[in-house]
Parts: sequence; C-alpha cells; structure tokens
Amino acid sequence: MTAHYAPIFRWLPNYSVQRDLKFDLVAGITVAMMLIPQEVSLSTIMHVPAHHGLYTAATAPLVYAIFGSSTVLSVASGSEVSLLVGTTLEDIEDPDERVATGILMAFLSGCILLLVRVLNLSQIADFFSRPVMGGFISAGGLLIMLSQCSNALGIKFKSQDYPPATVYQIFNHIGDTNLNAFGVAAASIVYLFSVKMIKKRFFPSPVLMQLFEGDTPATNKELGKAEEEERFLQPQTNSGHGFSLTDQQYSAYHAQTTPQEERESQADAGKNGLTVEEPKSKGQLLAIFLMRTLCDLGPLVVCIFGGIVGYILGPSHLKLTGDIPGGFPEPKVPWYGFTSHLIDGDRFGTILYHALTVSVVVFLSSIAMAKRLAIQRGEDINTEQELTGIGIASVVCGFFQAMPPTGGMSRTAVNLQNAHTQLASIVTCLIVVLALYTLTGTLYYLPSATLASIIIVAGWSLVEFKEAKWLYRVKRDEFFVWSASFALTLGLGVLNGLIASIICSILALMWKSKVQPVAILGELDNGRFVDRENFPESNNLGDIIAVRVESSLYFANCERVALFIEREMVRLQTLGITTRGVVLDTFHMNDMDATTIQVLSDTQEKLAVRKVRFAIANAKSRLYDLLAATNLLKRVLANDPTISVEEAVRMMRELPPLADKSAASGTSTASNPV
Repeated sequence: MTAHYAPIFRWLPNYSVQRDLKFDLVAGITVAMMLIPQEVSLSTIMHVPAHHGLYTAATAPLVYAIFGSSTVLSVASGSEVSLLVGTTLEDIEDPDERVATGILMAFLSGCILLLVRVLNLSQIADFFSRPVMGGFISAGGLLIMLSQCSNALGIKFKSQDYPPATVYQIFNHIGDTNLNAFGVAAASIVYLFSVKMIKKRFFPSPVLMQLFEGDTPATNKELGKAEEEERFLQPQTNSGHGFSLTDQQYSAYHAQTTPQEERESQADAGKNGLTVEEPKSKGQLLAIFLMRTLCDLGPLVVCIFGGIVGYILGPSHLKLTGDIPGGFPEPKVPWYGFTSHLIDGDRFGTILYHALTVSVVVFLSSIAMAKRLAIQRGEDINTEQELTGIGIASVVCGFFQAMPPTGGMSRTAVNLQNAHTQLASIVTCLIVVLALYTLTGTLYYLPSATLASIIIVAGWSLVEFKEAKWLYRVKRDEFFVWSASFALTLGLGVLNGLIASIICSILALMWKSKVQPVAILGELDNGRFVDRENFPESNNLGDIIAVRVESSLYFANCERVALFIEREMVRLQTLGITTRGVVLDTFHMNDMDATTIQVLSDTQEKLAVRKVRFAIANAKSRLYDLLAATNLLKRVLANDPTISVEEAVRMMRELPPLADKSAASGTSTASNPV
C-alpha cells in the first residue's frame, strides 16, 4: 500500500549501490550544476528574488523523487511556468506582496493538481490537442525571449500588457542601450548556441555503461542510438495528451512523411560514420562524455564569465544580481500573505485563477514529457501518480517559500542519458542545499544580462517551427489550429494566449466531431463494400445508397448525415434514378445521443413517405439496446440493425419497390417498411 502512493518504496529496496549509484551521482551532479544558474535566471522572469528560485530547486526534486513515477523527470522551475508566474506578478509593486503571491500560487496549483487526481479528472487533458499546445508553447518561447530583451540591452521601460506594445517600447528605447550589458549578453548567447551545435555535431552521447561496466567498446551505432534518445526530448514533443494524434501516430506519420532530401541526407550521414562500426576505447568515450557534459554546463560557464566581468566593471556599469540570502528557509504557511495583510483578501479569486492556468501548463507539459520518457525506456507511467507527485511537490514548495515547479526538458535530457533512478534528483537537491549555504555570496556580481542570455537561449529551445512545417505536410487542418494558437498567444500574451489556445482546442474538437467524414459505399467485384472515393474502381449500387459514418453521432453532427443522404438522393434523381433504399453502416459508431435517435427516426419517416426503405447495418450491442428502447427498431429493414451491409443491399434488391407493394396491398409503408 505504501509503495502504491510513494513509488520510492518500489525501487529503493531493490537499489544496487554497485550498479546504480555511479550513474545517479553523475546525473545528479550534472543537473545540479545546470539547475543553479537556471533557477537564478528564471527568478528574473518571475520577478522574485533569486533565492526563491533556489528554494524550488532544493525542495521540488526531493518530493517528486518520493511520490513521482518517472525515473528520470527533473522537477524544478520551468520556462513556460515561470513566464506565467511572472506575467501574474509583474504588476504587483510591493516586492514582499509579489513573493507572497508567488508562494501562494505554488501551493494552490499543487492543491488543484491533487484535486484533479482525487476526482479522477485527468481525462480533461484529452480536450487539449497537441497542435494547440504546440503553438502555445512555441509562442511562449518567443515571449520568454521578448521578456528578457530589456535586461539584455540594459534598458528600462514600463511593463506592457501586450507583446506588440513591448516590441514598440524596445525599439523606442533602443538608443538607451547599455553597451556593456549588450556585449555580455551577446557573447553569452553566442557561446550557448555554439556549445549546443558543437554537442549535437561532434559529441554523440556515450553510453555510461560502456564506461563503468562493459568491456566491449562502444560503436557509433550505439552512440547514434543515444543521440536519437536526446532528440526524442526536443521541443516538438511538448504537448498534452491530445485528441488528434497519439505519440505513436506522431512517430509513424513523421517516418512516413520525411522528405526525400532529408532521407537522402540521413543516408549520407550513415555512410559518413553513423552506421560504420568503429569501436571506441574507454578513453575516447570518457573524453566525449566530458565534452558533452561541458556543453551541458554552458549556463554555468557563462555565469562564471559574467561574474568575472561584473566584478571588474561593478554595479555602476552593469546591473548585478546583488545580495542573495544564504541558507534554507524555515517552513511557513503559504497563505501568510493574507494573515500578515500583505495581500488583500479580495484578490484570492484572481490568484486562484492564475494558479489554475499554471496547473494546466504544468499538467500538460510534465505529464506528456513523463509519458514520452516512459515509452522510450519501456516503463509504465501512472498519470494519476504523476499528478500526485507534482501536486505534492508544489504544495510542499508553498511551505518552503518556493515557486511553482514543473518538469524541465534540458535537465530531464541529462537524466535520461545518465540516471538510473530518482536518487539522481535527491543528489541534485543536496547539492543545491549545499550551494545555498556556501555559494550565494559568489552570485552577487552576476550580471542581469548574463541571466537574460540564459533565458533567451532556453526560450528559443521551446520554439518549434519544424512541427508546424510537419503539420502542414501531414495534417493541414491541424496546422491552421497550430497557427491560430501561435498567433493568438503572440498577440495577446501568455495568459490570454493560454485561454485563447484552450478555446481553439475546444473549437477544433467541436469542428472535428461535427465534420466527421461520411463515406458513400461502392461494391467491389469480390462483393466487398468500400468507400467509393478511396476505391474508384468500385461499382455504384444503382438505386441504393449505402452510407458509412466514421465515428459516433451526437447532436452536433447527426444532422449532417441526414443532409448527406438527402443530397445523394437528389444527385441520383438528376440522373433519372429513383432511390430504392438507404443503408446506414454504423460499424464505427459506439454510441448515439437522444438527438441522433430522433434525427434517424425523422429520416426514416421522410424516406418512408417517399417510398424508400431504410436499413441500419453493423450496429453494436450498445446501439442495438438504444434502438430497441424506441420504435425505430420496428421501422428499419428486417427489424434488425445488426445485419451486414451486404445483407441489407441484397434484401433491398430482392424486395419489390415500396411503391409497387403499396399499390398492391394498399397498406401503410411507414409502419411496415419491409
């Protein structure tokens, strides 16, 4: 029972110091050295003192390691969530109130995630399509970059409500640029982008097992596989569960739609070394690993460089981070802002609303990332347990004066390559706590321009135009959804953009369900009934119309089917053909609502008046029970909706036209169509 609620008790008893510890130590130390400058940088986005970001890094990974189900997800501050929090806090003038509000948001967002877990509402994520969230996150990356332009240029202006106004202010104050700040930021950005490209081009990731355990040298094929694992975590994977395309479908579609020139390039790359079995010695592997680690620690390197420059130039020439309190904070109730009257009581509703938006982004990004990692590692991820882990981590952060946490992509990529268990996150926490007690004084001379450069590069990593290009090739309609979400977020800002993106997702879902494809069936020579559009060689059914609906019907799309049948009858009439019967193939229908039943009943009555038989075919047991509860069952062909399309067409061909039967018997056709 304990292991069910705290997965640490599943893997900790089986932990092997000899087998696992060295991997987790490497991952934990590397992530900690990445995380410290990241947290200080992200604190500037959130408009809170840097030590509150470090408190997040010292708290959230430890709690998630106990309650989270992913073995490699790194939980601390994240770019998207920091931007949301910063957008909420930037208009608060009192710094103490700003901090208290951020802490309360962490607590409330955790409570919301836990409430979603308790009420089993995780299926809500199915209403957020992958393209919608992809457009939102890509636009969010640009907004993150835009938010730091003032620090990178060393200029000041009043914060603006909308991004276009911010762009205007930047150009309006461009003449006030601090050349020292600009030089530091530009050099840092160039370095960070350079090490990213160098790592990708020259240092494919080694398999640590080859370094520590294996006697067989690693080959380029193995290194290429490890590099493919890292590409797996690129920004196009940021998204929610999505109604449109699953992870497997995304991979399959991508493989099927890779342009010819890209495939040829990949083939050439294989000829140039990726597929050639060239053994690597332990020394070579170690060198590659160290170089990649140095590239991963790019933010730490630019912080050291920036600190030296800041020490030389001083605060009169550069805006510096300043004093950062050392040590770990004592626990404090997250709502202290209300009890100490820092926050007005009537602002609770607004704070709760913003905490809800944070919860949405945390849930969609972190859960999706954890699920993708589970697929990569062949592990099982429990969505409810992920909600529990991240929710409890966020609640605990609220008690230790930290900001809302989420999964981090770059940190998780390091864990994916190196870590065996979540002990790596515990190691990360211990190092951050140690840094809080010993290293905060060294951050005094860290320039804001350096922190801005780290954030700008992190923001760019979220922008994924390749996803939009791919959607344009594969799913043109979802490309327009991606574009709408991207444009709205870019124009309205992150908070309004999130709301607009959610509306886009719901509208896309409604439109997708309303315009579900309806196929006109034709008959192949072997007697099989298929979509005439896909099989132009199929034979027309003459005076019989066979229609297949590709999904369940409900109030929003059932009228479309009736209209489709009417139009097909009119088309036949223009050809001089009088419709004998209509067959509705319900093979793909799992359910229908009351409106659909009424529409089908009305359709049958209209057809009966026009002496046209109506048949329902391939109905499943659920549909049969629904039809049996109405009198519609007695008015369809053979009083049986489970017959096949073949049987329905054969019976209609064998039976005389209803007009002839009516003339012979003088009976009503509406009550007995057979």
